[in-house]
Amino acid sequence: MHSTPDVTMTAQQFKIAFQVTKELRSIPEERLAEGGIPPHHSIDILELARDIRKAASAGRVEIHFISPDPSDRRILRILESAESEVSAEISTREFPSATARHWRPLMDAAVESLGEEELRFRTGYSKAEVDSVGSLLESLFTD
Repeated sequence: MHSTPDVTMTAQQFKIAFQVTKELRSIPEERLAEGGIPPHHSIDILELARDIRKAASAGRVEIHFISPDPSDRRILRILESAESEVSAEISTREFPSATARHWRPLMDAAVESLGEEELRFRTGYSKAEVDSVGSLLESLFTD
């Protein structure tokens, strides 16, 4: 069986990812094409992030990234706080790995498109903070 890492984010870390994900619309379509990213992936990831944000306000969230290979299981957990790790309330959702793999590259493209000053203005976060959270997403899909 192929073992892959699961990733846990705090609510604060997810907030950073969400703020940058909201800016995916600022990426020119030509940039998406250059990166081999279908335009609908940015829309799908934004909808996923919105769903996570809604569910996280009620407790723990688990996103199960699915692929055609059943042994290729990856889970992203969002915890409101350390206490929520033992909470009985867990919201679960499945999302295609093929789309989710583009989350980090899309965040990087948004940062590049905005520039560091506009990034901080629109999201409230620095490139270093975004990179820190992006590395968690990237680690989900590093084989």
